Amino acid sequence: MGSCCGGGIPSCEQVFDQRTADDDLRHYRKDGPSWATRELIDALADGLDVSGLSVVDIGAGVGAVHIGLLERGARTAVDIDGSSAYLAAARDEATRRGLEDRVTHLLGDVTGVSGDVAPADLVALDRVVCCYTDAPALVGAAAALANRRVGFVYPRETWWIRAGVTLANPIMFRRSAGYRMRIHRPALIAEVLGSAGFRRCRIRDGRVWRVKTWEREAPVASARSSVGGVARPTAPACAAPATRRWSDVPLLIKQPGQARAPGGLS
Repeated sequence: MGSCCGGGIPSCEQVFDQRTADDDLRHYRKDGPSWATRELIDALADGLDVSGLSVVDIGAGVGAVHIGLLERGARTAVDIDGSSAYLAAARDEATRRGLEDRVTHLLGDVTGVSGDVAPADLVALDRVVCCYTDAPALVGAAAALANRRVGFVYPRETWWIRAGVTLANPIMFRRSAGYRMRIHRPALIAEVLGSAGFRRCRIRDGRVWRVKTWEREAPVASARSSVGGVARPTAPACAAPATRRWSDVPLLIKQPGQARAPGGLS
């Protein structure tokens, strides 16, 4: 089922290279997903019977999110990434776990290849928004692909995180092809998702990363529960929005499992 289309994003190919992908895959196999990735998987699955659902994992890195959901019973996943090295790492890991027939791998920018991807029940963007200049276009493309839930991990908007990123960008990415880590306003993300018919579902804050999921007000049923080939709306499943602050996550320590911001900020 694995395949590739389009081309990699030049800045992603340069920053998220083979050495970075190999390092991340090694850490993932040793330690499992980072706390934020685990939280994202839990939040996307919270209150749902995941068995038979479909997943789109945007900027999937080594594949931690879609692999986690497939191992919980999700039916299929599409991995979209701008780095060919990370796409190969995710494919290798899916094969190692016997999941290769349930994952399609696409190389490219989701805003350019989304027309080739069928909407899915669950859509994930784990440390991807901060890699993208045009956040509304990215979030809008993700929302269009999500029949039920979309989940994000992105940096919290605090003055000290913003200052740290401003200082670190010209040092960490001085040789990249225009890549910069970005702190987008949460209100901007909320505006795009609200306009697309989503409501806030769950929030978890670490010292650096925020994990946030949104759910459609009127989710579309997955193929497994459609009748006569027609997908029917289902009631929202997520509980009332909840916020929790984590105090045990080290500041600016590299989280293994998926490098979306190399140099100690992931």
